[in-house]
Parts: sequence; C-alpha cells; structure tokens
Amino acid sequence: MKLTNAWLLLLWLVCSVFTITAQNTHASIEGMVVDETSEPLMGVSVVVKNESTGFSTATVSDISGKYILKQLPLGKPYTITVSYMGYGTQTRKGYELNQGDELRIDFKMEESAEALDEVVVTASGLKSAVKNFGAATSVTSQDLEKLPVNGRNYTSLIDLSPLSTGNSLSGQLPSSTNFTVDGMTARNPTSGGTANRRGGSYAISMEAIREFKVSTNQYDVTYGRSGGGSINTVTKSGTNTLSGSIFTFGRTDWLSSPYDIRGNRRDEDFSSYQYGFSLGGPIVKDKVHFFVAWDHQEDTNPLQIADLQTAEDERRYNVSRESLDRYLDIARNKYGVADSPQFGSFNRKRGTDAIFARIDWQLNDKNLLTLRNNYVFDLHRRAISDNSSIELYEVYSDVRTTDNSFLASLRSELNPKMTNELKFQYLRTSESAFPGEQIPSQNIPRAIVERVHSEVNGKDVYTTIQLGGQRYIPESFYNNVFQLVDNLYYSTDKIDYTFGADLMYTHMESVYGSEMNGRFYFTGLDDFENLQPYRYVREVNLMEDPAVTQNIMAFGAYAQMQASLFPGFELMAGIRADYTNYLDKPNFNEIVYEDLGLRTDNSLSTFQLQPRIQATWDIGERGKDILRFGGGIFGSDINNYIMINNMVFDGTRVASVDINRNDVTIPT
Repeated sequence: MKLTNAWLLLLWLVCSVFTITAQNTHASIEGMVVDETSEPLMGVSVVVKNESTGFSTATVSDISGKYILKQLPLGKPYTITVSYMGYGTQTRKGYELNQGDELRIDFKMEESAEALDEVVVTASGLKSAVKNFGAATSVTSQDLEKLPVNGRNYTSLIDLSPLSTGNSLSGQLPSSTNFTVDGMTARNPTSGGTANRRGGSYAISMEAIREFKVSTNQYDVTYGRSGGGSINTVTKSGTNTLSGSIFTFGRTDWLSSPYDIRGNRRDEDFSSYQYGFSLGGPIVKDKVHFFVAWDHQEDTNPLQIADLQTAEDERRYNVSRESLDRYLDIARNKYGVADSPQFGSFNRKRGTDAIFARIDWQLNDKNLLTLRNNYVFDLHRRAISDNSSIELYEVYSDVRTTDNSFLASLRSELNPKMTNELKFQYLRTSESAFPGEQIPSQNIPRAIVERVHSEVNGKDVYTTIQLGGQRYIPESFYNNVFQLVDNLYYSTDKIDYTFGADLMYTHMESVYGSEMNGRFYFTGLDDFENLQPYRYVREVNLMEDPAVTQNIMAFGAYAQMQASLFPGFELMAGIRADYTNYLDKPNFNEIVYEDLGLRTDNSLSTFQLQPRIQATWDIGERGKDILRFGGGIFGSDINNYIMINNMVFDGTRVASVDINRNDVTIPT
C-alpha cells in the first residue's frame, strides 16, 4: 500500500509540473458587435484591459457577432476596445468586475474612414449581478470597507445569507459546507469547517480579502464537494499604484465593566488588541504586481473555575467554600497538585498571526501567472476543559495550530474561442493539543471525585471535581492536501462549453488520544483522602505507533453547456461526477468476525453523479424582471473524523481496561 501511494503521489506531482493556474473568479465580459443596420459583424477585434494592473486579453467576434472572455481577474477600471477595418475603433471605460459578474457590453459600429469613437461609461451593477439573484449572497470590496466584521473573522459574514445558521447552509450539516479561497479548498481535512478546526480567530487576514460570496443555490458544475452550499473568497492583488494601510483596534480592559455577569468584582484582564498592515503595488508597471498583509490579534479574557465569591455562587456550583478548601488540601498533600491557585478567576490568553503574500505576473498578452501564500499561527492557552462539573486549573489544556496554503495559478488564452485555467495548491494544517505547564507533556491520569458533599443554604448538594490530566490530551492532527484543478472554457457561435477536472490527494496523520491517560473514580472526599478509588478505567494502545495514517484520493470531472435560446433566456445544463477512495482501511479483527460475522477491514469509496440544470430569463432584457429556476444533485465530502474513529477503534489498536475497587493498586 505504501508503495502504491508513493507512485500515485509521484504521478500526481509529475502531472502538476505541466499545469499551474488562477483563482475561480467566475467573472466574464461578453456582448454583441453589430453594424449600423444591426447585422452582426464577424472578426471584430475585442481587447479588454484592466487599467490599474495592465492585465490585457483579447478575442474576436464570431459569425453571430458574439464575443466572450471568461475567468477575468477581478478589479477596476476595465476598458473594452473594439476595432474593425473600415469601421474605426470604439472604446468604453470605467467597468468593474466583482466575483461572479457577467458584464454584457454591446457595440454598434458605423462605417468610417476615421478611427476613434470613445465612450466613457459605468457598468450596470444590476445587469452584472443577474447570475447571483436567488443563488448567492455577495460581499464586494466596497461592502467590506463599510461592514463591521466581528473579530475581523471573514466567516462571520456567512450570517449575511438568509440560508445560513452558523457554518450550516440550507439546513445541511456544517461539515457539508465547502470553503474555498481563490477557488481552491480551504476546508479543514479532519472534520470540515475552515482550515483552523478549533475555531481560531481567523483563517485569513481581512486585509487580504477582496470579495466574499455565500453560494446556496447555484447549479454551475464547477461548484463541487458541497451539500448545502459554498463559502467562496477571493484575495486582493496589487495594482500600478503603490498603496497600503495600517490598522489597529483596541478594546482595553478599562472600557469593560469592572463586574462580571454575576455582578461580582472582576480583577482579571478582559481585552482584545488587533493591529497589522497591508501593502501592494507594482514590481514592474503593467506587468508584475505584489500584495502583502500581516494581521495580529491578542485576546485576554477571564477563565472562571468554581469562582466562589458569594452564597449565590455556592448554590450555582453546588459546592461550598469549605468543601472546595478541603478538596484542594487533599489534592496538594496526597496527589502533588501545585500550590498555585486552582479555583477562582484566571487570565486566559490567545495570540494569532496571519501573513499573506501574493504576486501577479502578466507573462504576455495571453498568460497571467499568480503565486499566493497564506500562513496562520494560533496559540490558545487553557483552551480545552474536560467533562466534569468542576475541574482544577491544571486540567485545562493548550492548543497550537499552524495552517499554510500555497497556490500557483495560470490563466491562458489559448485562442480567441478557448480559455484555460489551471490551479495547483498545497495546503498543510497542523493542530496539536497538549497539557498546560503544571502537567507533564505526556499527561497523567485523572482523579474524578464524585458526590462531593456540601451543605448550601441548609440543603445537601453534590458535585463532581476532577484533577490531573485531560481525557484526550495529548492529541495531534497533521494534514497535507495537494489539489490540482483544470478548467477549459470553449465558446462556439451558439453554445459556451466548460470542461474540467479536480484532483485532490490528502495525507493525514492523526494521534487521537481518547481516554488514553486513564482515570480513577472516587466516591466522596473521605475515599479521596484515603486513596481509595472504587474504579480505574483506561484505553491502552496496542500499537507501538499510536498515529493513524490515512491517504485519500478524490477525483472530480465535469462538463457543462450554456446557450441563449432566445433573447434574454439562458439555459445552463451540466453533469459532475465525484469519486473518492480511502486508500487505507481499518485492520481485520478476527474475534469480531468469529463472534459476530462482521468484518472491520471494509474499505470505503464513494461515487456521486450530479446532473444539474438552470434557466435564467431576463424578461425584456431590461435587467429588472428576472425569472430564475434550476435543479440538481449536490454531493459533499465525507467527514474524515469518522474514518479516524473507525481506524482507531477497530479492536486491534486499542484495548480497554476496567478494574473495580478490590483489584485497584494505588499508583506510586
């Protein structure tokens, strides 16, 4: 299996050498060129140029006078120039392209021995946004400058969609929502969501985002691996103008109330500070541009652990100060708990850094190369608690995540009728959870004291208190994702075609530490003091290496046609096929097979055939009355966390130990 996987990866890498690409902007400019009698003109030269970057591409009109340019870089201002021998030249300026825009710009040319007829216009926002009506919620660069964004986390913009509930779209599971940045996956391979599985401050700097779109009802076959919808983000690029920004935000402690939600005096820091910069401009004017951004955030907030300040607090926690003091005295004298405070209110800190860099290089008038890298580091102290009612400060664990994605993209104008877009991305996500400074790095067992008795307000109350380790710490998830996407756009006189393929290889190494540290159970403080647990339980690794390795190959292929059946009415129909193969499988458990007749070494693969159709009718071609309908099948990726569990708990890797009181030996 290892040899096979190596050959597959090598083959994939070799293929990627010959193909590299640009982001899925889904932005295009199209139109008709006719003469003064409204007869179509064939062979008219159409040149589109972004004046701010120098990007330029060209095509010619076909026999019906139609021209179309696909997958254009976003930005402004765009200039469209048409020229035809004997008809002079027309130029129109001032257009802006946002994600998903389909600008329609028609020209009527008149015979002339002279050359120039220049018209300055501003694009109609309504006309260009027809494709998004009822299909997506778009947030443009202008919107981003005005909208308040909670915590500078772009995913909070999902709430602008009426079909969203958190990361869930259209009522589907959050894990079925697809996240893309510049058209490539930004989905966490372990369990879905954004690349930072533990909900980091952000997965990319807001300074680096140009546009954002929530797609919930679009039937384009290039949208794949999503059940309820997709979250699509496009990043910024540099222009011919050197420009930048410096930002800072501070929510200082003295701006917050000196009292907590219970009305008790608060002494711990409650603050958030964000600062950073962005800078973009030309390296070579009209040819090579750069954009960089850095975003830093520091958060401090109170962590309250059985913080008993009033009688009402004792009632809320079901424990008295006297019982807590006795518990802590026993824990320190008999179990080696540190002398530092274990109950009360503590400072919990988190730091996040995001670094973004991008270069756009107009190789020639037919090829645009983009290189982009996004790096995020997040360290969250005391991030993870356990499942007991009250846990000592030493139980809380830290989480460190590091995510990096590198994208190379090439947009190529192969000929006036054919555009190719090829992309390669390497995404690495690294997440490790580990004990705090008061616990050894490999963790220790837990001591869970049940039915800790207290008398509060004249009533007998009971709770559970825990010291020691944490039930699944340490654990780690390291993922490497290689993705290659190629889209070919081919236009004929009547029909526009899209053909594409999406190949994604994922290598995962997971250390899932569920209950590996063991736990002692005690009933009441007397047994706890006398070192008399009634039960000891733990899971034990049977393998020398506790890591689970998975290799996943996912392949998608799709084809689509789009045609105008009559003025204002467009029909789009296509089909997408996605195949996923988990190249590794759980071990065979002979005992389970003999006793139950069930095999544990079943392999997993899926095949999803997804036909889709969509019709859009712009009644009267006025851009005011739009009728749109569609239907199709959408398939999302499997939550890989399920397969991690299947492989860890196949009965050959982990054994359970469960001993009652009479068999327990006190640990030394």
